[in-house]
Amino acid sequence: MTVSSSRTLLSLAILSALALPGLARAQDTSTTGPASPTAQQPTATDLDTVTVTALRQSLQTAQTLKQEAAMVVDSIVAEDIGKLPDNSVADALQRVTGVQVAQGNQGETTGVVIRGLPNVVSTLNGREIFSSSGRGYAFQNLPATAIKTLSVYKSSEASLPLGGIAGLVDIELRRPLDFDGAEIAGTVTGTHSKYGGDIDPSASLLLSNRWDTDAGQFGAMVNFGYVGKHYVYDAVWGDFPKVLNNDDGTPMRTDAGNLVAAPNGWGTNYSQGDRKRSAFNYALQWKPSERTEVYVEGLYDFVRDDYDQAFLFSFPVGAVQPTRLQVGDNCYANRLDGPLAGQTICDATSGEWTGDTYAASSTQAHRQRGQDIQNALGFKWRGDQLELSTEVSRTSGYYRDENFIIDTFMNGPITTIWDGTAGKHQNWHLAGNPASDSSRYYLNGLFQTWGESRGEENSWRGDGRFEFLDGPIAAIQFGLRYADRNASAKGSVEISTPPPGGPGTGNITASPNPTNQVDALLASGAIPGGTFFCSKRGNSALNQPFLTPCYDYLIGNADALRNYYGLADGLAAENPGRFFDIQERKSAGYLQAKYDFNLGNLRVDGLVGVRAEQIKRELNAYSFDAGSGVYSAISRNTEDTQALPNASLNLHFNEAWQLRLVAAKTMSYPDFGALNPSISLNPGTLNRAGVASSGNPDLSPIKSTNYDASLEWYFSPVGYVSTGVFYRDINGYIQNYITNVDIAGETYELSSPQSAGSGHLQGVEFAYQQTFDFLPGAWSGLGAQFNYTYIEGDTKSPEFLGGPITTRPLQNVSKNNYNAVLFYENFGMSARLAYGYRSRYIDFFTQPTVAGTEDQVEAASSLDFSISYDATPRTTVVFSATNLLGNNLHQYWGNGNTRPRDIRYQDKTVGIGFRFKL
Repeated sequence: MTVSSSRTLLSLAILSALALPGLARAQDTSTTGPASPTAQQPTATDLDTVTVTALRQSLQTAQTLKQEAAMVVDSIVAEDIGKLPDNSVADALQRVTGVQVAQGNQGETTGVVIRGLPNVVSTLNGREIFSSSGRGYAFQNLPATAIKTLSVYKSSEASLPLGGIAGLVDIELRRPLDFDGAEIAGTVTGTHSKYGGDIDPSASLLLSNRWDTDAGQFGAMVNFGYVGKHYVYDAVWGDFPKVLNNDDGTPMRTDAGNLVAAPNGWGTNYSQGDRKRSAFNYALQWKPSERTEVYVEGLYDFVRDDYDQAFLFSFPVGAVQPTRLQVGDNCYANRLDGPLAGQTICDATSGEWTGDTYAASSTQAHRQRGQDIQNALGFKWRGDQLELSTEVSRTSGYYRDENFIIDTFMNGPITTIWDGTAGKHQNWHLAGNPASDSSRYYLNGLFQTWGESRGEENSWRGDGRFEFLDGPIAAIQFGLRYADRNASAKGSVEISTPPPGGPGTGNITASPNPTNQVDALLASGAIPGGTFFCSKRGNSALNQPFLTPCYDYLIGNADALRNYYGLADGLAAENPGRFFDIQERKSAGYLQAKYDFNLGNLRVDGLVGVRAEQIKRELNAYSFDAGSGVYSAISRNTEDTQALPNASLNLHFNEAWQLRLVAAKTMSYPDFGALNPSISLNPGTLNRAGVASSGNPDLSPIKSTNYDASLEWYFSPVGYVSTGVFYRDINGYIQNYITNVDIAGETYELSSPQSAGSGHLQGVEFAYQQTFDFLPGAWSGLGAQFNYTYIEGDTKSPEFLGGPITTRPLQNVSKNNYNAVLFYENFGMSARLAYGYRSRYIDFFTQPTVAGTEDQVEAASSLDFSISYDATPRTTVVFSATNLLGNNLHQYWGNGNTRPRDIRYQDKTVGIGFRFKL
């Protein structure tokens, strides 16, 4: 924009009213409202004689969005339909500077954090979207083929919705008037997984058209997406480290007099499933004139996942004394309180345990269903200086998990062999492999549980923008928001029911109940006939197969098995401790000035604004009396108001160089489930303590004052270097703790969230992108991308619940994170080789152990490759491969590598398919 040097009284008054001192005077009291991220449209760039390919156009558009944004923004753009080389939005986000991801136990990317923080707001075409009763959207729910642009806002401004101290992710879908005319395009891909074994299909189809009529321009578009996946996700683990005792109960010691620690037990957790994700989005647009637009659009996504989690575990430690025990030289002070506190402990490195100890297998048979729906109706009008828009939307989400489990244990004696921790994981097996002998198995507990969560929101927003013809104020932005949100959850009681007559007497491994021997029960017809056991393969950590109840047998015979255990048909009864219903009403308004003027030879622009929100919340749940075991209905009402200012300053030294400075106050609300004050109890069994979980209605919003600075050099249409620093002054960061509690005389491991004290997060970012067009001939198709983020942060919080206040690192924060990409596009061929790295981080805080209270994760770095070739101008053949190096995730008790908790085997995939346009 060309700005005259005149100063109007109105523009100066507005700039003064919204100036930086508002940061210091902001109120300190809480709320969220839907908003639409503001981003300038990319400007045309003269590419001279450079060939504009689809990949180059995508990179150029993303670069222009970054350069011209008022905030710190990084984007991924898919100029071609279905061009992104990722399965889901969650997978695609890992390519963005400062974004880290993690896989869940169902073999897909689920965790998305920005600069180490999970408190992320998610929007779809500028309006908030969520999944079931959560505050954010499950990015894995949406196939990447639906995406036009993914934008990650790492700094905030007044028009953006509150709720994410980490940042905001906006998903932009296509609309019919984006295209010049009729468009039919699609993708079909088959993907083979190393562990899953199957070839799974995925597909997308987009149908779009536009018409010019006497009533104006009309556009209609529908887009379908489907991703199928047979997956296998193996994990092998060691339980928490504990001090070993002799048979007489005295601590075992080395020749030097040091204590000895070993895992409490060992186990496996194999997930195998068949997941189907589908999505449908549509858009209708009508432009009766160039100034006016009416649109209706919506998104529907669905997930259906049937999977089993197969367990094999052995807990001999503490039951019998080990033999052939080896002790290493990793020694440290005992972190547990008590008579042995502070004494030196050395980690054992291998050993054997023989006796009538408890070893078992079980299968968790899950049936999961979910869906997210959002529909919106909007209106836009643009005058010569004034723009107005309004929109109403409805968002709903649903998720349900049903889980049916039967435990089977082996008669003794059992010899558990711990082979040590070579390969940075626990290596163990059972001598003679009794786990593959069905005659050794006896029925134990039947456990069944279900949980359901829902969310609904009706919202309205109205936005305006007034552009000044001259003066330092380029425009005023203003808007109002209102949202009425309901979040609810319910679930079943969680009790393990023993088989008829009990599993045995005394030591059940030594004296199992003979009437519960599985082979005999099948032969007698006491339980339905069929294939009860399925065999699971071994791996590098558990080098033997094992038997466990089959998923199909459990699901197909659930009621008959319930009847054998003396239970009624159907699902378990509802548990009041898992119920909550929260009504949340949010009202918000914002006022923001965009300034733009010349300061000597420098162009200066930016934003100064403030956003105010009010939230009213009504919580209904049940409290629990640990003495009587009685749940009582409770209600709590809260009301808060929050005013959050922001200011940014962009110095444009010339067309290529600019300095960006941003300051803003942000906040995140606690998750709805975290506010539930009740306690859900899962009583202990023979091999483990009880498990309990509880929310905390006294959680406060997380508040953060954010500062960002970025120096950026745009040296070509597809070439830039940027470096930035950021600092977050955080108060009340919510962290999860696990601690041991006594409830009605039984020990439980209680998981609950707590608001921490003051803390900070700071870091440095670097990003580079370039196409090597200056190289001769075919080499001119080469290009590279690289980004790096260094993060560190801590907060004041209790070392464990009820423990002393200490300064501790923030959860989820990896100090070093980078992505490196080499790409090529020329002669109809497009190729991409990408490597992503994330350093070690704290996953959560555990109950106190000899090694402390930290559970640390070493993420799996991934090298991915994709290549495509345009067989014709309208058809493209595609090949892709993921995790070429076969890296796996490793988890540890505390620091160091001598106490592995988990190894999680990440899958490798290869896929082939094609894209087409008609």
